Amino acid sequence: AEVDGKVVGSTTLLIEQKFIHKGGKVGHIEDVVVSKEFEGRGIGIKLVTSLLEVAKAKNCYKTILDCKDELIPFYERIGFKQESNQMRYNH
Repeated sequence: AEVDGKVVGSTTLLIEQKFIHKGGKVGHIEDVVVSKEFEGRGIGIKLVTSLLEVAKAKNCYKTILDCKDELIPFYERIGFKQESNQMRYNH
């Protein structure tokens, strides 16, 4: 996202083709970031909803993300639902 030519936010969409679900695709949203001085202006929502549109256009049957507990209400406002636990192994 840019404001007056300055990058103020960004995010990433990864699309994974699954072996299950008839080779269906899953969108993974990662690294949603908005500059502190631009928080609260709807930029994060616009970034995420634009990626959801891309994922839908690419025929993803679902789009998922991981977030901190304090960000759950933000993603729920967009339409995400809390669904499962995440397990992680650090190398």
